[in-house]
Amino acid sequence: MTRTRKLLGLGMAIAPAIALFPVPGVLGQATPSVTPSRPTFEVATIKLADPNAVPKNQALRMSPTRLSIPSMTLYWLIYTAYGDGGYNTSMRVTGGPDWANRTAFAVEGLSSGPVTQQQQRLMLQPLLEERFGLKILHKEETYDVLGLVVDRRDGKLGPKVKKWDGTCPKVMPPLMYPAPRRPFERDGDKIVVGPASATDEPGVTYCPSGFRPGGLILNGATMFTVAEILSLPPGRELLGGVTQDRTGLTDRYTLDLDYLFGAAPSDFAGPSLSGAIRDQWGLRLEKTKGTAKVIVVEHAQLPTDN
Repeated sequence: MTRTRKLLGLGMAIAPAIALFPVPGVLGQATPSVTPSRPTFEVATIKLADPNAVPKNQALRMSPTRLSIPSMTLYWLIYTAYGDGGYNTSMRVTGGPDWANRTAFAVEGLSSGPVTQQQQRLMLQPLLEERFGLKILHKEETYDVLGLVVDRRDGKLGPKVKKWDGTCPKVMPPLMYPAPRRPFERDGDKIVVGPASATDEPGVTYCPSGFRPGGLILNGATMFTVAEILSLPPGRELLGGVTQDRTGLTDRYTLDLDYLFGAAPSDFAGPSLSGAIRDQWGLRLEKTKGTAKVIVVEHAQLPTDN
């Protein structure tokens, strides 16, 4: 089932690892439509994944010019290729054959020069359309969501929010639902965070971020990511809906939240999650409307051998 195909296009290298967490039934803010001109891999292969490979739903940066996806279904590949680069709580994939959400594939892509993280996802789009005969329909739907807004009229944020200082901690606690982030760069003997770029995407953090024991931490994150992490199951179950960013803030921040996610009510007598967000972050949740991006798979076929 393996086939190697040379694809003509821009010469670029593969961008960093992207962990993707689309949540079934979760809908949020729609992302912009894909531009017609897209980069392509110089060489790429798709084959059935090793049955012993554990699906991690990640695209891995193996080298500056190589992308490796050990085990991912076509649904997850679509989230990767057409998503927002973050948790993808802003989209939903539906339709297609039964195997599209069951059969896992391994993907290898080789490029001839550096790419941004967004370009890396764009490279997957023509590959899926070529190899799977993928045809999709883009739709938008409107739903009730929770808007994340600044609580104070003067715009001041809470005590556990500060502007990101451009550094990442040397030691991070174990994280659940780790957020997609930029790769670290080597500067001599040091590992540093690369400079900000116009190609950086709001769903990608600069430092390790996610749910930690007793709360959550986001570092080098936009409010877009803050809203997305609150839309994941631990937060969504407590808040009762999907959260979208309505703060209007465009900077990157370091936010820490003390909260016992998953604790039984009898074991936790603290404030509600929305109360903790207001007290610690100076942010408020209010009911509003949001637009969701829905991708309908109209046609897909198993990739063929050479």
